[in-house]
Amino acid sequence: MMNAASAEVHAPQKSTLDISDQRMTNQATATQDPYERRALLLHLGDVLETVFCLSQCADEYASIGDAVKGNDALAGFTLLGFVDASMAPRDFIRRASGAFFVWPKALLDETLNRPMLANTVKHDLFADNAKGWNAYAEERRRDVPWFGADLPDVAQSAAPAHEAESHEAKAEAAPDAKKPKRKAVAEQPSRYATWPWPDKS
Repeated sequence: MMNAASAEVHAPQKSTLDISDQRMTNQATATQDPYERRALLLHLGDVLETVFCLSQCADEYASIGDAVKGNDALAGFTLLGFVDASMAPRDFIRRASGAFFVWPKALLDETLNRPMLANTVKHDLFADNAKGWNAYAEERRRDVPWFGADLPDVAQSAAPAHEAESHEAKAEAAPDAKKPKRKAVAEQPSRYATWPWPDKS
């Protein structure tokens, strides 16, 4: 019969090599993080340029496919080749705005919300377009290997969260005669005040 002491001796333990490998993996992830943020930020800039250029001729074409064929200036924007070609230009502009408006703040968060960054794009621009989404995600993974991995089956838009924030802001701004006025509370420092730069104070 094995006693407790014997069980402890025979219990599997992580080797020093396993721990070292884990530390190296964590260090590699931390090293790549700034470059991945930069790649996503550059992509966001490309999206904004795409939206602007398309807005200049959006009323001239019935679909994205027609716009790309009829306007050489749009040929270089790969995103337009991934979305549904039958989508109306104005619809694309609206959807792209909804898909990417959360990115600037999200890319400044101390810890990236990886699923959310991809989820909003999949929901707003690639609903019922699995082929287009897969091609788009594959292009992103050239610079950001984890982009679009392990997403939920049902993608969610960022719009509901944005609407909730707006309602909360309005509720806070509306005066309430029933509640007594409270003394001003010292404002908390912004989470962006020092990150990613160290606090020099």
